[in-house]
Amino acid sequence: MNEGKVIKFYREKANLTQEQLSRGICSVTHISKIERGITEYSPEISLLLAKRLGVDIQTELKRLNGIEALLQDMENAIVKQKFDEVESIMPKLLAIPLLAVSNFQIHFDLLLARYYCSQGNPVKAMEILSPIQKGKVKLSSSESNLLKHVLGIYYITEKKFINAIDILKSINPTQYQNHEFFYNIAYSYHSIGSKVLAYYYAEKALIYFKETNNFNRIIDTETLMIVQIGDNDYLNFQEILTQYQSLVQICDICNFTDKKTKLLYNFAYTRYLRNEFMEAQELYNEAMQHSEKNSSLFFWSFEGYIRSSFEGSLLEYDKLIELVNNGKMLLVENPNDQLSTILFTMLEYEITGNIEYYWFLNDIAIPFFRENELFWLTEQYEKRLFTYYSETNQIENALKVATSLLKI
Repeated sequence: MNEGKVIKFYREKANLTQEQLSRGICSVTHISKIERGITEYSPEISLLLAKRLGVDIQTELKRLNGIEALLQDMENAIVKQKFDEVESIMPKLLAIPLLAVSNFQIHFDLLLARYYCSQGNPVKAMEILSPIQKGKVKLSSSESNLLKHVLGIYYITEKKFINAIDILKSINPTQYQNHEFFYNIAYSYHSIGSKVLAYYYAEKALIYFKETNNFNRIIDTETLMIVQIGDNDYLNFQEILTQYQSLVQICDICNFTDKKTKLLYNFAYTRYLRNEFMEAQELYNEAMQHSEKNSSLFFWSFEGYIRSSFEGSLLEYDKLIELVNNGKMLLVENPNDQLSTILFTMLEYEITGNIEYYWFLNDIAIPFFRENELFWLTEQYEKRLFTYYSETNQIENALKVATSLLKI
């Protein structure tokens, strides 16, 4: 059957009709059946057709049969976040002309779309996903579930977490073997502040990552789980502290610098929520040292460092203002990082006691958080706004905020 695909592909590439290819070798009808894989034929005919086409059919068959193994390698590398491996596999697949007529083209396209999402290019990903979604090609159950998974990741990239949850939960785990999607569901629930469901799905993901010895993603998942319980007063915080320290050690052993940075940031935020400002300040500072300069994580850590210093009275006023101004100057070079810009503006208003602070919260910051589905920030600052309106006797405004809080 695959031999027929090879013959048809190179016949069309050579701009030959079936009659031109078959002349002196066999009938046009026989060629048609060979290309459709519905007849048997002698090795002599195969050799003659290959000679006329100028190809080695057996070599092409080996390459065609190797596509599936390469795709599996590519998918495993994506799941393990080994993007150097992904980038070395892609040219090998693209160098196989027969990929376009194989049964694996859709699989490759979906993995390519997922790769673009991982590289922060959702527009490029949607260019691939859009025609597949239109249903012009019938998908297998595996391809259908993979499409849902990639769409879920696309929505996460676009911070549309509710959409991500809806489509990811429609995946059939008995038909789709990559149970990594449980982590994507957990992360989406975490992003909208649903801690119980985030922990529940993270546990499912952790089982899968342990079964597949994916240490890289085990760290991601255990970090996500700790974040859900980090500010729970009913749990033994010493145990949580030990878990964080253990994960940091694993990151050092495995040289997972990026993961260590995120872990430190999350650890710092947990300390901040517990009003342990000195410990939070130290951890935010360490996260900054490991962050790529001018990355979002660098700015979030920088903001956390200043905030912890301010709320814990750990630095003088002039030093706090100097740090805020340094952050704002660096952000000029990153005009697209709206979240960091908003966080630094709020921080400046708080430190200086600017009366515009609550107007900024109501009209700029909270609408931005809501639009981008940053629910944990929405809740955090709507609570501040509610307290302010209540204390200043602005009852109508307080009720509006209270109604909004109940919808989160």
